[in-house]
Amino acid sequence: MTDELPTYQTDVPPGESPAECPYCGRPLESEELLVLHEGLDHWRRLDDDRREQFREAYAGESDDLRTFRLKMLGLLVVVYFVFLFVYSWYTTDPYSVIALPLVGTRPARRELAARLRSGGL
Repeated sequence: MTDELPTYQTDVPPGESPAECPYCGRPLESEELLVLHEGLDHWRRLDDDRREQFREAYAGESDDLRTFRLKMLGLLVVVYFVFLFVYSWYTTDPYSVIALPLVGTRPARRELAARLRSGGL
């Protein structure tokens, strides 16, 4: 086994430097991500101040994640009801369930339903 550190492919804009982990050398996009990385991967090496920074960053990240999940749940509910209303609009007569897969337009469905009622099919 070798003791070489992994190399990371990064693309840094000119004039900027990424936040780099002092323990493993991993480049990170921001100071907040560096605090989260250190807290998750190097907990035993951190002092009390850095651990408190990690706890605050972790709590903020958890709040952001909870907000994202609630937004996605709301979007899922909206999409569900849109599909439900579209389906109920297409199934306004009893024969439309038969016509829905066959014909996608309303006038053709009405014609098919009229033929079914009159016994034409």
